[in-house]
Amino acid sequence: MKALVFRGPSSMPLEDRPDPKPGPGEAVVAIRASGICGSDVHGFAGATGRRRVGVVMGHEAAGDVIEVGSGVKTFQGGDRVVLRSILPCGSCDRCRHGQPNVCLDRQGMGMHFDGAYAERIVVPVALLLALPDTLTYEEGTLVEPLAVAMHAVNITPFALMDFVVIVGAGPIGLLTLLAARQRGAGSIIVTDRDPHRLGVARRIGADQAIDVDRTDPVAAVEAGTHGRGADAVFEAVGIAATVAQSIAVARPGGQVTWIGNSAPDVEIPMQQLVTRELTVRGAYGFIDEFELAADALAAGWIDARQLIECVAPLDEGEELFRQLAAGTLSAVKVVLTPGGAA
Repeated sequence: MKALVFRGPSSMPLEDRPDPKPGPGEAVVAIRASGICGSDVHGFAGATGRRRVGVVMGHEAAGDVIEVGSGVKTFQGGDRVVLRSILPCGSCDRCRHGQPNVCLDRQGMGMHFDGAYAERIVVPVALLLALPDTLTYEEGTLVEPLAVAMHAVNITPFALMDFVVIVGAGPIGLLTLLAARQRGAGSIIVTDRDPHRLGVARRIGADQAIDVDRTDPVAAVEAGTHGRGADAVFEAVGIAATVAQSIAVARPGGQVTWIGNSAPDVEIPMQQLVTRELTVRGAYGFIDEFELAADALAAGWIDARQLIECVAPLDEGEELFRQLAAGTLSAVKVVLTPGGAA
């Protein structure tokens, strides 16, 4: 089979790999669509150090079960599925306390074991969820990132009609916008420096979309919230400048949730956090939001289809990664189709 194999910064050629075979409790899935995540783009560029040489990345995927191993009763060949990206151990302290997303021994698809930028993949059946009949494979790639956004919104306290700011108009930021709107946010302000993505933010419901290269985001949020500041802020980039912005735009006593996961370390304005009594939390992965995301997309409660702006075959993957890393391609969501689009 063919797969994109990470060979070091800015190198991810299409290579031949052995056909995967399922072991007990496993399934082989023919990947029909695999979304490109910003974390993989950062990994491709060598910016995070969390992608090892030789791995096949990709963790936003949908496809068809083609073979199952012994003991598998819940799925069979021909089933349409989406793939969870986090494999928890199920027995550590965090798993036993209802936080498998931060399992002490978790494994990530496309990080610890080969992912979905490939024609086929073998995974434990615990990672499979039936793809709703109303969703295409390409739409199925939105389940995983929407689950991440929904988890961040789910753990962040804010009241009906509160002011919400989202820092970053990439896929996670825009999906957070949709999730926050569904939960009952009032005015939602999105900040970014990409005019195209800011335009998408406006189209899908942002009340304001602020270009930080043209407008001071702190002043814009102050004006847009009548001097109050944001009740809840979601940071969806993961670098020092956007982290600082997320703190600066929050109101005293506000909630700040960091979803972005790029820079290993950032400087934090300690006195601002203390004297303004801000609550800052990280949000990682999802728990039961994966199933909820699939349901929300299938029912049309959240319509994220227009975020998919580029669909391409697997053999164009390396070049698309190169363009995304360089910033010459601003498509919100790029989807690779190893098995053909559907």
